[in-house]
Amino acid sequence: MKIPKLKFRKMSLEENIELIKWAYYENDDLFNIHNFTIKYFPELENLDKNLSKEEINKIIERIVKESYEKHQDKIEKEIQRYNALWQSYNDLYFRNLSNYLNISWPNNIDIIEGRVGLIPVFPRYLDSFSFSVSTNMNDQQLIETCAHETLHFLWFEKWKRTYPGTPREEFESPYITWQYSEMVTDPILNNKPFSDIFDFKERGYANFYEMYDGETSVMDKLRKIYSTNISVEEKIKSGFDYITNLLNPKSKSK
Repeated sequence: MKIPKLKFRKMSLEENIELIKWAYYENDDLFNIHNFTIKYFPELENLDKNLSKEEINKIIERIVKESYEKHQDKIEKEIQRYNALWQSYNDLYFRNLSNYLNISWPNNIDIIEGRVGLIPVFPRYLDSFSFSVSTNMNDQQLIETCAHETLHFLWFEKWKRTYPGTPREEFESPYITWQYSEMVTDPILNNKPFSDIFDFKERGYANFYEMYDGETSVMDKLRKIYSTNISVEEKIKSGFDYITNLLNPKSKSK
């Protein structure tokens, strides 16, 4: 069985700047990305409203560059620590994930890349099998993030076989396909065999746990589906049918 390796590297200054620019202008209420950004870089709060976007970008570039250059040693040390922490989980987790989802890792993927920089949010990039993280993550946060993000990569490989007609854009927010992919990390990672591998308790977005279908917690319903002794294909389809009918009853699974 082919098993990729998750390796961390330093985010380039240009990558770090571009991510902060994106995060600063992001106004998605679900994630509060803008607020996380100004909390991470307080200098970006309360900028003059008369500033042009070009002027704001120049400020972002200056602030990120100063912080990036100041924390070079810290970033390098965190890369070493993150690689050492994940190493003992890599093969065991990726092998079990492949077996669980009943799909092999793509033959062209040898390395899954974790980019380490000075960032407030941790986006993942499905097409390149990569994701970004910040410094100062404790051991449990780092392992949970790695398990969560890399689950998405193989999950969507499985999805493309299960629902081959799904448009690529629906793998991202705010589509139901994306939302479902974020909801299932809880019932998957908190069940065997993954609960035997990891010590953390997987949690999805907080609003998922506030969703009810009448008196029934939607997340409890998904946990029940994924705990049933049926094939993973049946679990995926049953869960997706349930979520689709709940959130968009006029729509049908593709």
